[in-house]
Amino acid sequence: MLLRATVDASVFVSAVRTSERRAAESRELLSALRLRAVPLIEPALLPVEVSAALRRGTGDAPLAVRTAAALAALPHLSLAALDSATWREAAEMAAEHGLRGSDAVYVATALRYAATLVTLDSEQLERSPEAVEACTPIVALKRLGS
Repeated sequence: MLLRATVDASVFVSAVRTSERRAAESRELLSALRLRAVPLIEPALLPVEVSAALRRGTGDAPLAVRTAAALAALPHLSLAALDSATWREAAEMAAEHGLRGSDAVYVATALRYAATLVTLDSEQLERSPEAVEACTPIVALKRLGS
């Protein structure tokens, strides 16, 4: 059962880019989370990261901006600021587990808010500390009962 989730930007980007291999499962997960009103606790960098990835991947700047705005307006989404406690935790995780910077911020956010981290990033899955429950969209869907 997922009580709350931190969904990595990779899942949101995949859901928008229908040509991606895992787009359908990403869309299905996001729909299931919305229907069940599962709280999404995301780092504040999520809309920026998704916008940048969509612009680079599609060349469509208006799509990137619209998607970022739509994300920020999701009813069950909270954007967590990168405060001193979170950035310190993220920096320690990056150093100790070899995580990339933004990946460490998602992991630290999930840990801080006791959320399940959902990602398509295999490195993030493998390197997240044991204290963080991390899984793919397919596993998250199973936990939701979809």
